[in-house]
Amino acid sequence: MLLEVNSLTVGYGRPVVREASLALQAGQITALLGPNGCGKSTLLRGISGSGKVFEGTVQVCGRDCLAMTARRRARCLAVLPQRMGVLPGLTVREIIAMGRYAHSGIFGGPAPGDARRVQDTARMFGVESLLDTDAAALSEGQRQLIHLCRVAVQDTPVLLLDEPNSALDFANTHRLFAVLRRWVRDRNKAALIVLHDPALALRYCDRLLLMQAGQLCGALHPGDGVPAIQQALKPLYPGLQVVPGPQPGQLFCTMQENCGG
Repeated sequence: MLLEVNSLTVGYGRPVVREASLALQAGQITALLGPNGCGKSTLLRGISGSGKVFEGTVQVCGRDCLAMTARRRARCLAVLPQRMGVLPGLTVREIIAMGRYAHSGIFGGPAPGDARRVQDTARMFGVESLLDTDAAALSEGQRQLIHLCRVAVQDTPVLLLDEPNSALDFANTHRLFAVLRRWVRDRNKAALIVLHDPALALRYCDRLLLMQAGQLCGALHPGDGVPAIQQALKPLYPGLQVVPGPQPGQLFCTMQENCGG
């Protein structure tokens, strides 16, 4: 396991998420699903050390992550919040290269191979042609891809991504998840991703964690079978119907009309 979270209680002035325990395995993407306001983003903040932790532990590769300095923690966990702005005048290349600061320091200068990492990662996410563009001139969706590149260049064992497709169109969403899934598996990373779309989670993620009212309330795998998946998701999405697709293992999600949810 690359990430182990045990009985984590986290919040702001008071606890919001209580006694959350989870583990992430190398080479796998885990989705975190739940209704708005249930504590998904707060849980990610607690794991990353940016939220107030009342109790519990977070270990990355067997080391106490919460006891680390911010810079050392940034070598273990890469975090993408829901929204990130950009400063005018910075090029896409410069923003992506910020992912290496955890390894070299802001004033340390690029290490050998960093320029190639930036180039290769931009190519992987399809933004290589934008490298010398002022990032402030890009669309919100393009900026989202740039920040994803920055997280990938950070090259940590664990990635925490909060709605990484929130500003992306349909084509770029599926491109992103296909690239991310291949990258996580090929490099033995582990990713925890907050999502709102169960169909997207079932298609691209290895495991789904379910959350309600500040507590993890269940888990499932895309291969569990339609009845078990629908039963697990029903409390979160009243009226949800899980339908098998024409290809083996393919699943679609629809909502019943007038479901009252």
